[in-house]
Amino acid sequence: MKELSEERKTVEEAVSELWTHENLPFTIWGWEDAKEIPSGKHPDKVQSKGVRDSDIYVLILGSEYGDFEYGESPTHKEYDVACSEREEDCILIYIKEVGRRREEKLEKWIEEIKNRHTFKSFKNPDQLKDLVKTRLRDLWNKGKWKADIPTIQSALRKGETFEGDFFKKEPEWIDFEEGFVVERREVAELIKQLENDNIQLVLGEPASGKSIILKNIGFKLAKENKDVYVVELKKLSGDEVKRYFDNIPEIKDEKAVFIVDDAHLLPMACERLVRWFKNRKLEAKLIIGSREIRERHPKEVSEFEYLSKTDIHAEDVTEKMIKRFLERKYGFSDERIERVSKNLEEYKKDLWHLSWALKAYNPERDSVKAEEIYEKVKDTIRNMSPGAEDAFLPLSVFFRFEIPVERNFLEEQLKIEGDEINKLIENSEIIETEEIGRNRMLSLIHSSVAELYFGAYQKYPDFGRRTKKKILNQRVEDLQYCLFYKYVTSTDPRNAIDVVAHFGGYWFYEKGGFALREKLIEDDKIQKSIKEGIEKEYDTAKIGWCVGNIAAVSKEVALKLAESVSSKIEKKEDVGNIELCVFIIAVANNEVAQEIVNRLNPELREELQKRRWLK
Repeated sequence: MKELSEERKTVEEAVSELWTHENLPFTIWGWEDAKEIPSGKHPDKVQSKGVRDSDIYVLILGSEYGDFEYGESPTHKEYDVACSEREEDCILIYIKEVGRRREEKLEKWIEEIKNRHTFKSFKNPDQLKDLVKTRLRDLWNKGKWKADIPTIQSALRKGETFEGDFFKKEPEWIDFEEGFVVERREVAELIKQLENDNIQLVLGEPASGKSIILKNIGFKLAKENKDVYVVELKKLSGDEVKRYFDNIPEIKDEKAVFIVDDAHLLPMACERLVRWFKNRKLEAKLIIGSREIRERHPKEVSEFEYLSKTDIHAEDVTEKMIKRFLERKYGFSDERIERVSKNLEEYKKDLWHLSWALKAYNPERDSVKAEEIYEKVKDTIRNMSPGAEDAFLPLSVFFRFEIPVERNFLEEQLKIEGDEINKLIENSEIIETEEIGRNRMLSLIHSSVAELYFGAYQKYPDFGRRTKKKILNQRVEDLQYCLFYKYVTSTDPRNAIDVVAHFGGYWFYEKGGFALREKLIEDDKIQKSIKEGIEKEYDTAKIGWCVGNIAAVSKEVALKLAESVSSKIEKKEDVGNIELCVFIIAVANNEVAQEIVNRLNPELREELQKRRWLK
């Protein structure tokens, strides 16, 4: 209803202010969102699901009842769903004092509400904002959402699946119970180490088996009646991570074990969590999985430096994996297993590649060729669902560099059906996340999986042909370049920052990314998108990585962005964040960093110069 548009906006402002100024991580889901979801379902059904998935329902009533062609207005239907799903104190009702008579149907409804619920009256939007903020603070302080962090049981889908397998996308409870997952020696070692040191750090390269070890530890500790919670950063938005991390120190449970995976994605947030653990002297256990962290702030030492560390290597478990699979699947002798294992040597540095090699294994031979793996990948994707072949092509191109993709881009630019994307999300083939103020983003479950999928698309020209034709143009036949160009120049300009910020690291060069980065950043239209992205991006470190990666290739292009960077970062209050941004750029090219500093206001420039790492 248009009548209460100002009041609804006021509630959104109240929620946003609680998040920004008081770190209370409430977010809004409104009926308007139901119209934007390309699910193929009726908006009423999506709207009902939105109410069911929410923790709090806020109802604002004025003088109009709304459209009731089918008996009840949409708002009344929402209310009915909320009453059936939410606790009484999580239904917040505000009735506006109006100077005219309310519609008859609304008057009757309000009388019913007054007999059933506590409500508040308000005269104007400012009063409504104060009422909403006060009530939300009260609910938060009561601890309504202090323990909604996923448990290991939910992460491993305990009780949901009943058939074990070697080759699931991610291991489940049943796979650990039935021995389909090889238990590595580090599992017992880490559990033992937790007895003396309640914070443990597990380090390893991509596809070395960190996540499996962490979940195996969680599985074993849960079997010992420990309360185990899992925060998988790659599956969560930054907003969700903040909410979970804020909750962790509030859980007063000495038996609790918190597992945080992929800490390299948000290292500063994870280090802050470690400090909380130490400063509050929590008795609970914390296990963190991460890759080695990239360059850091020049004045700070990582919290991770002081933790008990365990280094993980894929090669430490590959022999056991091969042996267990061939014994259980084919009953091979030790001699035959040893022969096969030697022929799989090239796949042993990456456990995802090894798993696919074993999937493609033909017992009539003792080796597996790369072509056989790609054929297996192609056939597996085609057997998933009608839309998988189209959806996985762009996702594999981006996520081999660990870059998530805007869902709208797949649907609107590449014409991939929303229902097909939803099926893949439901089957855990695709991860979907959503940040406040950003469109929903999609990614694959691992960069190694993306690399295998991408290889299959390269090997078979007809594989993904429909989407390939939408990406390529007549002048350029470079699939990766065309896709990145189309994405960066046609979506939210902050995506340009995300893309270029990911274009670094040794693995990036191994995948042929250097030439792609150089070709992209030389284009004027892409430079324009990057400049616009800098103006909109909030994360100064991300801006630093973006411009630093550009400076590593082209000092001239980076210098063009100097004014935009300096104008953006000098608005920040935290000098430490500004210094980190400039430091990241200086690692790539000190001249570019110095030019940015020279353009800052004199007070800020002097403060940075006091820190004695710039001239």
